[in-house]
Amino acid sequence: MIRRLAAIAALLIVPTPLIGAAQIPGLRSSGTISVQADTQGQPVNIGGKVALYHKGSLYRLDVLSLAFPGLGSDLSAAASSLIGPGGLSVVYDGATGSMTAWSSANRVYFTMFPPRPSAAAAAPTVQSAPASSADPLAALANLAIALHDVQSATIKLVGHSVVNGHPATDLDVSMKRQLPGRPFEDYHAHLMLADDLGYFPLQVAFVSTPATTSAFGGELKLDFTTVQRDSPDDAVFVIPPGYVRVNSIAAVLQH
Repeated sequence: MIRRLAAIAALLIVPTPLIGAAQIPGLRSSGTISVQADTQGQPVNIGGKVALYHKGSLYRLDVLSLAFPGLGSDLSAAASSLIGPGGLSVVYDGATGSMTAWSSANRVYFTMFPPRPSAAAAAPTVQSAPASSADPLAALANLAIALHDVQSATIKLVGHSVVNGHPATDLDVSMKRQLPGRPFEDYHAHLMLADDLGYFPLQVAFVSTPATTSAFGGELKLDFTTVQRDSPDDAVFVIPPGYVRVNSIAAVLQH
């Protein structure tokens, strides 16, 4: 159960590019993560340290340590053993939608790609130039596609303030949706976005309300306490040599 929680937490906090023209610059950052979760009716609290790198369409998140806040050192050591020495790394490629995770302790990796549309569902080929990113009708169409299975969604501007040394925009986001054949989903997020870093998320508070008692739900908080502009080397986003591919994210965490 704990290994599954750690895997979900690592994948949830990889930033997703926001709709719009803003460009997040190359940067490196570090901070903390805390998860207050309920899975199969069992409450679990975990905290840890993270680092994040960004360059172009690539993001790398390192989960460096895990612990059970407020509990003994033995349990904290057990939590850290979930990710092993060297931590867990996750790379997200915004250009392809692929996500790769690897463990330095296990020297293994796992890569997953977004599902491909079926041939029957594919749009007919049109012999014309693709719409530019500034095309307002294309922007509306993409928004409609993204909201196809959403019952309700709101984005509220709460205000502006200084967060971790950066001027920031405070947003409150909520969404309710139901995918075909899937349980109802309820999400809420509070975001502090850095105005001077292309609206990079300095702080994220994410709440997922489970549809059933057996589903995963809870609250995740992420706080990047230090952020600096940088251009990380390309090798930062590449699987280290000699690592072996496995068939699941859970296998990456196994020792």
